[in-house]
Amino acid sequence: ADADGDSDRDGGGWDVEDGGPIEVRDGGVEITDDGGTFVCYVTICDGHELECGNCRDDDGDGRVDWRDRECLGPCDNTEGPALNADIGGETGGPCRADCYFDFGNGPGNDDCLWDHRCDPLAVAPDFPPEGEGCAFDADRVGSRDCPADQSEQCLTVCPPLTPNGCDCFGCCTFPELSGAFVWIGALDDDNQGTCTFDLVDDPTACPPCTPVEDCFNDCGPCEICLGKDELPPGCDQDGDRDGGVVGADGGVPIADGGVPPARCDPGVQECGQPGDELCARDYYCVTGCCQPTIF
Repeated sequence: ADADGDSDRDGGGWDVEDGGPIEVRDGGVEITDDGGTFVCYVTICDGHELECGNCRDDDGDGRVDWRDRECLGPCDNTEGPALNADIGGETGGPCRADCYFDFGNGPGNDDCLWDHRCDPLAVAPDFPPEGEGCAFDADRVGSRDCPADQSEQCLTVCPPLTPNGCDCFGCCTFPELSGAFVWIGALDDDNQGTCTFDLVDDPTACPPCTPVEDCFNDCGPCEICLGKDELPPGCDQDGDRDGGVVGADGGVPIADGGVPPARCDPGVQECGQPGDELCARDYYCVTGCCQPTIF
């Protein structure tokens, strides 16, 4: 969010005159990785050049920045394998959850408020997602710690940066979980991220969680999401609708003449699939859709 907490948009980002944590440098760098050649713009988050914005292949997997599936946004400092952002700002303190996908520790820059003590799953024996110190407390539900509805500021700032399949607080689902959710911000005793794409079905590495519904970004049948890198049959690679062969579950044919859902919201450019145009300079490809960087 901008420095003074305003939520005024200016050309797809926050009002530049207000200042803020994200800066996109002029002068793109031509990069060739396993996905081909593209122009990459270094993105600075809160004065730091992070792994998912530095135009380098930090984990050596042949993919750079947004083209690496472990990069969950422009303020992510781990290209992999862990899915935590490694910036110290995923949470607002023990048990408290902040907008997981922006930069900053606490709700001051986005007004997103949640607490894992409001998760009904946080009970014995394991008290997921954060352990016994964050056990379920029914009295917090509906309080300022865990509002029934997130503020307009939160819903303006955080959802555009939130990957398909996640809520604002890093509670995400993956195709192999059959509708279950896990917290991707789990850390070990050395504060190293434990949740990876390979371990999403391991409740120790990726503990269960309950998503916050009013800031949950679902993954439609024709959308890219975490762990779903390719479009299923019937979803045109260029975003065109082909008369309809994909149903609500992503695979069952629908009635003749039906139209598969769009890959991105109206007016949002699609990205990341063969034939897609690159996102503009001040945008970042988040699970198949160009989202504005926040100034």
